[in-house]
Amino acid sequence: MYEDSAPETAWGRNRRLRALRPVWKSDKDSSRGDTYEDEPLGGWLIGELVVRADFDRLRAYDIGTGAVRWTWPVPGRDVLVAVDADDGIALVLHHDEASSSSGLPTVTAIDLTAGKQAWSRAHHDMGFRYFHSSTPHTTLSGRRIASISEQHVESVDPEDGSALWRSPLPDEAGNRDVWIMRADPLVVASTGHGRRGERRIFVFDDSGNVTASLSLPSAYGKVALPAAVVNGVLVTGLVHPDDSSDELARIGGFDLATGKLRWERRPGGISVQSLLPHRGILLVLHTFGSKITVLDARDGRVIARRRLRGYGGSGLLRVAGARFAVIGRSGGRSPLRVFHWR
Repeated sequence: MYEDSAPETAWGRNRRLRALRPVWKSDKDSSRGDTYEDEPLGGWLIGELVVRADFDRLRAYDIGTGAVRWTWPVPGRDVLVAVDADDGIALVLHHDEASSSSGLPTVTAIDLTAGKQAWSRAHHDMGFRYFHSSTPHTTLSGRRIASISEQHVESVDPEDGSALWRSPLPDEAGNRDVWIMRADPLVVASTGHGRRGERRIFVFDDSGNVTASLSLPSAYGKVALPAAVVNGVLVTGLVHPDDSSDELARIGGFDLATGKLRWERRPGGISVQSLLPHRGILLVLHTFGSKITVLDARDGRVIARRRLRGYGGSGLLRVAGARFAVIGRSGGRSPLRVFHWR
């Protein structure tokens, strides 16, 4: 869970575009890369720490000074696949991608305040398929590991490995290009039957029942990550067939009650990297980590904008109160920047 759900916010004040300077930023790590494989898998603001998750480690920094407080290395030759956190405990899904048994994942729980392992469980009895991709087949939340295999969606308890439910994909999903957009709530995207199939999005409840079936308007070629749910609206990337270099610049809001596309817009600039629900509004990180636009998710209305100093490249946005962190590629010019909203 990434949302800071306190009832009041200063984020909706002052729509005028202002430039914010980072309180601090970490230096480029020359030993790390600057490609899509070096993009952060997750991050959290907890207490006086900001934590980032890379493919081979979790690392915590003092939110006020940037000093490193602890590092948790991923065991052995394993790499992280997915991460999530709730109540100060991070769950990390990892496996050995170089091994012949690379389909056998492990979930480890990490206390984010101290960087210590709380428990770990191998899920060797679970079907598992993962590729570093923008269309994942396996993902994780604090409550479940969700995966798609053999025309079914399944949900497994991450701590004890027990099956929570297993449900067939709806007939409308077709038999190709089905992937998971979000783990909690569980949202699945599909391209339907054949090369001209109907693009649809399905939302599942905690029992494996489909509670919403959303049809993508024919004007759009596909949906794309990131995705977020706020105020009964699923907000996700929309790709128009005519989009080229700026294909990640457009987002839209689907009403989960009616299944209709309620609004669509370009937040301004290009390349939407992160969507974050925050106290009933939606924060959009875009333009390669150099801008934030605050939206009302109900209608896509712009509430506020800020320009962020320092180049971050692709990145994630994490918030606690009026402080926020932009987590970029581990080998980028500014792998981590911390700001105060004003």
